[in-house]
Amino acid sequence: MAGTTGRMQPSGFRAPDLHPAARCGTQISVLNFFVRIFVNTFGITQPAPGTEARAGRFIALMLTGLLVLLAAVASLLRAAFVR
Repeated sequence: MAGTTGRMQPSGFRAPDLHPAARCGTQISVLNFFVRIFVNTFGITQPAPGTEARAGRFIALMLTGLLVLLAAVASLLRAAFVR
């Protein structure tokens, strides 16, 4: 073991994280990805982090509502045509 001194690492030492997401410097969730797509598509001014989180919750609520609506329509159509 050439070059080792046998000493312990300093207390502030952190071993490097070798996970690919940690190496790129930023991590983005799926919801943040959709918020940024929405903001960039409609030309909205880039929001502050707190506002971006609130927009993310609103967009998630809208998408959930849309999925519930589509499921209800599909259920009604299925019930109408399966008889």
